[in-house]
Amino acid sequence: MNEKRALGKAGEDAVLSFLKKRGYALLARNYRAERCEIDLVMRDGETVVFVEVKARSSTRYGLGREAVTAAKQGNILRAAKHYLMENALFQAPVRFDVAEFDPTNGEITHIKNAFGE
Repeated sequence: MNEKRALGKAGEDAVLSFLKKRGYALLARNYRAERCEIDLVMRDGETVVFVEVKARSSTRYGLGREAVTAAKQGNILRAAKHYLMENALFQAPVRFDVAEFDPTNGEITHIKNAFGE
């Protein structure tokens, strides 16, 4: 389990760096609410972006984005609503992205508007 946790942290670190280089600002990391977690909460201009990071050492069990099931999306949506209320960001435009990190080559696939209401 420690190996999986280390891979997840490495993926989050890589995606955070990737997004910051593209002008995103970090608002929160590993935000927890409603018994759910959002890996990264970023700001892209005026848009609040909730980013689910998936890091997999192989595609044996499919692509990382495939692990963001409807149930997972529902959990992220609930936590995101809590974050928006907690931070009085009711009027902010919102987006839900998925970022896949491949540790074998350091490649990041950033999928904007991966899901939403």
